[in-house]
Amino acid sequence: MSLSLTGRLLLLATAACTLLPLPALAAPDQAVMTLASQHKQPLLDTLKELVNIESGSGDREGLDRISQVIFDRLKALGGEVEFIEPGADAYRMHDTPAKIGRMVKATFKGTGSKKILLIAHMDTVYLKGMLATQPFRIDGNRAYGLGIGDDKAGIAVILHTVAMLKAMNFRDYGTITVMINGDEEISSPGSRHVLGKLGAEHDLTMSHEGTPISSDSLSLATAGIAAVTLKVTGRASHAGGAPERGRNAIYELSHQMLQTKDFSDPATGVKMNWTMVSGGTNRNVIPAEATGVADIRVIRIADYEGLEKKEFVRPSPNSLSLRPK
Repeated sequence: MSLSLTGRLLLLATAACTLLPLPALAAPDQAVMTLASQHKQPLLDTLKELVNIESGSGDREGLDRISQVIFDRLKALGGEVEFIEPGADAYRMHDTPAKIGRMVKATFKGTGSKKILLIAHMDTVYLKGMLATQPFRIDGNRAYGLGIGDDKAGIAVILHTVAMLKAMNFRDYGTITVMINGDEEISSPGSRHVLGKLGAEHDLTMSHEGTPISSDSLSLATAGIAAVTLKVTGRASHAGGAPERGRNAIYELSHQMLQTKDFSDPATGVKMNWTMVSGGTNRNVIPAEATGVADIRVIRIADYEGLEKKEFVRPSPNSLSLRPK
């Protein structure tokens, strides 16, 4: 991973975020290459510091810690830095935490005219406590750690790219804005409006999500994300005394999930995967309610409509009613 990160540093710093004339991009600048190589170990040290702070999307304490580190680093590089708290316009989904992680925004003023936005995210999908069994480590030319490629490496690359530009005294840009959000893994409910506004105000936006080492490349687009919540209502009864009087909501939920497992379409990039289930209240009670949640990814916006037109199958004989939400 470290070689890939160095390459990304080189790409960003040499191109000065695409501000240099095209002939200058024909061959690597040796001074920039040397500087990128010098940042290899410092970048790995930054990566270790970031990975060693657990920052799950619902862990506001951890997100506050890592955002403070990012704030301080950007401040030390000479940026005008601020925290942005998600507002009342936050988009609420089933997995949106009560207190969404704050954003870190930094602005660097240059002498040119172009405006560049560099974005990454500090939140991860991992649960608090997992760091104890999966600490940061380096094995050969690869670094490992929770959230390392998604997206703490992106944060590290941005920090060290800005540091390299400062070391070269390169200021041939109008504005470089760095925006790090803390809710990307849960569909950016609190930061989506800020990101959209900033994107419209800049000439270029570069997102620093990593790519697989087997296909290290620059992507021009990414998949859209949505969610499906399926709620099943049954009838409760005592599992020991009169199970036949009940209608098992978990059975029906399982029936529907199995019947809809082929809603995905690999040929068009549509992915629908059931990822969370819950149901029941007590071990000895036939469950009256059950809920399933599916993750959806699409390449084209029109594919959302195609999924919405698909119908759930008829209830199984054991069920009472379905209530898609």
